Amino acid sequence: MATKVTWLHRKSTPYARQLPAPPGTEIRFLTQEEAEAQADWPDVLVAGDPSEALLNGANLKRVIVPWAGVADSLRERAGARPHLKVHNSHYNGAMVAQHALALLLASSNRIVAADRAMRQGDWGSDVDGSYLGVQLSGKIALLVGYGSIGKALRPLLEALGMEVRAYRRRPENDADVRQYGPDELLDALAEADAVLVSLPATPATAGLLGARELAQLKSTAVLVNVGRGAVIDERALYDVLAQGRILGAGIDVWYRYPKGEERTGVYPSEFPFQDLPNVVMSPHRGNDVLDWPLAAAEDVFETLAALQRGEARNLVDLTSGY
Repeated sequence: MATKVTWLHRKSTPYARQLPAPPGTEIRFLTQEEAEAQADWPDVLVAGDPSEALLNGANLKRVIVPWAGVADSLRERAGARPHLKVHNSHYNGAMVAQHALALLLASSNRIVAADRAMRQGDWGSDVDGSYLGVQLSGKIALLVGYGSIGKALRPLLEALGMEVRAYRRRPENDADVRQYGPDELLDALAEADAVLVSLPATPATAGLLGARELAQLKSTAVLVNVGRGAVIDERALYDVLAQGRILGAGIDVWYRYPKGEERTGVYPSEFPFQDLPNVVMSPHRGNDVLDWPLAAAEDVFETLAALQRGEARNLVDLTSGY
């Protein structure tokens, strides 16, 4: 009997329709209303944050989230239904790693500030420290999070001549990458010249980098966040940048987002990051590359195929959130 799949991810639907369904699956591409009317039909649901009605489907066994993060509401709802398994997707690891590298280079070389000045006819100075960048070759890059994004970043940073280290909740012995555990975080931050955050938002990661942690950073350090805004304390991050206690930051993930279709006139924090010259701001677009929904669809298909083989690909630990 075929595995029945209800697909609710609207942006990837046109791409998924063009792909051959994995052997042994039957896929229906439905609207929210249609899916709820057929809630008892699927074995697998492809959706980011399904409703209670969908999760109560009589035959539902698995939910595949077509991106990396898992919403708190889904964690809670699925946790209350022990028979449900949740999977996610890491299709965008290389995409977000590329964006993190771009933010690192733009921040360390002060590209945006120089661009703004030159548009006013100001060519800057090669002796004034406020114009000067930092050389990354020979320096230490600390990956805060060593999942798909961190592992995709590693060769990019090594190509720049950086020594790559990693912070993990559960460090492993790795001859190529020095790894730090939670009790070593302060030391790891103090030694780093660039800190690149790619952690998801979970109860364990919320506020991981606060005022105490950010105070460990070198005055020449660059901070990049492509994980989730909540990992870095909002006020502490603003203060360290506004006071010029680090060289700068490249930030793609924030604390306040537009609602609905509203896309203008919304600043990403209660603090005026937009007024700071040492911040490169990016509107949560780490995987905004051409045809990203195709990659998302293909990754879900890979998970469906793996499930048919009895493999639990990208299974989420609902307790930890990833």
